[in-house]
Amino acid sequence: MTIFRVDVSLVAAHHIGAHIWPPDGKDPGDEDAELFSFSPSLNGPRALNDAEVSLLQRSRIELMQTPARPLHSAGIHKNLMIVSTEFAALAEVMAPGRHQFVPLSDVWFQKAREPSPGRYLAALIMDYAPTVDLEKSRIMRTYLPHLDKTSIRLSATYPLQRVVHAATATGRSLWADEVTGTIFCTDDFKHRAEALGGTLGLDFGLCTEI
Repeated sequence: MTIFRVDVSLVAAHHIGAHIWPPDGKDPGDEDAELFSFSPSLNGPRALNDAEVSLLQRSRIELMQTPARPLHSAGIHKNLMIVSTEFAALAEVMAPGRHQFVPLSDVWFQKAREPSPGRYLAALIMDYAPTVDLEKSRIMRTYLPHLDKTSIRLSATYPLQRVVHAATATGRSLWADEVTGTIFCTDDFKHRAEALGGTLGLDFGLCTEI
């Protein structure tokens, strides 16, 4: 069984990813702007709470793509994905009960004059496992003084810098590292995702398994 890191494909995306903007048309720099943010290394490996779900549903989701070329995965924020209903259905079939799905109503394609509700939802990968070897992988640690916490992310570019524990793939198809929030999948999930009609919008990076 082969483990792949799941990331946004900049080639397939045409324009980069999806942006989550504050609700009520506010600018992220406004003092009273509500900014959605979630990171397992800061918040712990858990589900979104009610306040976070409410904020995400009220936020404006801007997809950097046109309706003519929609992606099944429009963006990834830590272990939260903005995905099509088809991708969400596949993920749930292969790993039932291991995701938190949040319907999104304020979703805008690039240069659109009106929102496109019903096509995308947020999917938080809830199957956490200690996958990344933090000593052998290339890791970026950033101390955030205002939170008195350290953000940890996998910053590897090459397979030799992505060192993962092979045993974590047992019984899984799509999951997240419990520290960095990095998303991983098996070759079976990769093949089934690539079989979805349309443009997938994902890149699958090989890892070094130990």
